[in-house]
Amino acid sequence: MALLRAKKEIKKLKLRNESSLSITKSLPKELLVEIAGKVASRSIVDLCKMKLTCKEFLSASEESCVYQHASMENFALIPLPWFTDEKETSFLNRCRNSGNLEILYREGMVQYFCSLTIVDSAFENIKKAALEGHHEAKYVYSMILMNCDEDEEKRKLGFDLFGELKSSGVSVIRCRKRVKTFVQSMWVKNPVVIRNQGFSFGCSGTCETGKKVVKHSTRWYEFEDEVDAVGVSCKYCDGVYELGLFCNVFKV
Repeated sequence: MALLRAKKEIKKLKLRNESSLSITKSLPKELLVEIAGKVASRSIVDLCKMKLTCKEFLSASEESCVYQHASMENFALIPLPWFTDEKETSFLNRCRNSGNLEILYREGMVQYFCSLTIVDSAFENIKKAALEGHHEAKYVYSMILMNCDEDEEKRKLGFDLFGELKSSGVSVIRCRKRVKTFVQSMWVKNPVVIRNQGFSFGCSGTCETGKKVVKHSTRWYEFEDEVDAVGVSCKYCDGVYELGLFCNVFKV
């Protein structure tokens, strides 16, 4: 009796699996690719597991848009060649060639702050990732622009972009913390790009709303990483306050 019951259970399981596979086969390729992309954006481990379920998902997972949105959470911020195997390198190259914004941002950060020769191309990488929607890249890009004291147009653009980032509901504190973690993992050779700025740009002491601005100390190393610009009522004072916190990340 026990053997007969076991055989029935196995048969039911087979029928269930066949039913699931038949449903997968009936789904359009575009939907399978979309599902694979969503999974990849959250977990590479889950994407690998999904590939093993059926050939339809295996095929869908090989589309470029899946690699474009693949999560980099399981990979080192700065991959070291002697710790990166061939499969991992191949995967990261595929993501890079597919336009993965996280890889673009990471490479831009390393090139910009760790090199003295490819700063311009690194800046373009950060800029591209920022304008295409990468939050940390937009944060860094806006800080770099706000720090351009020799170019008022660029500096104004930096304030505008930072205002957009903050008003979009993105946690600026979270962005700053993630950038700080990244910077701490690098050997920074290009700290010259982080310079002390005055607090007078765009605001003479009274904000656009007519409220008095709380003037903050220029001693940026006293700022706390956990705080936000509370009580600041214009984007210029708000941006300068955040620029102080950004400079603090570099211990300037």
